[in-house]
Amino acid sequence: MEVKNVLAELAANPPSSFLDIAQFNGFSFGTCDITGVSPVWEMHPDTDEFFYIIEGEFEMTLLSGDEPEHCVAPAGSVFVVPKGIWHRPAAPNGSKFLYFTPGQTRHSEAEDPRQI
Repeated sequence: MEVKNVLAELAANPPSSFLDIAQFNGFSFGTCDITGVSPVWEMHPDTDEFFYIIEGEFEMTLLSGDEPEHCVAPAGSVFVVPKGIWHRPAAPNGSKFLYFTPGQTRHSEAEDPRQI
């Protein structure tokens, strides 16, 4: 067993680094310290994606209905993005978070990737 300090790992790496922090059933928990808005949409066709917000405020835009859904999660929040839903993460004022994505990730630069 290995114990890691997530905040220390983030501090030891450049901002916006996506770090594998712990192995779990053949997949990795990741962590990141970001500021800004992702330039791409992402989607996971075969798995849900878990988030835990450590610091700051994290935003997620989901394309699941007729209109985009914008969600805001403050520090201490957890949420799950359902599999198959296109989403775009953002942290305009900065955020540190953990995530777990045990499957594939697809990316798109399209305005609405559901239309491709």
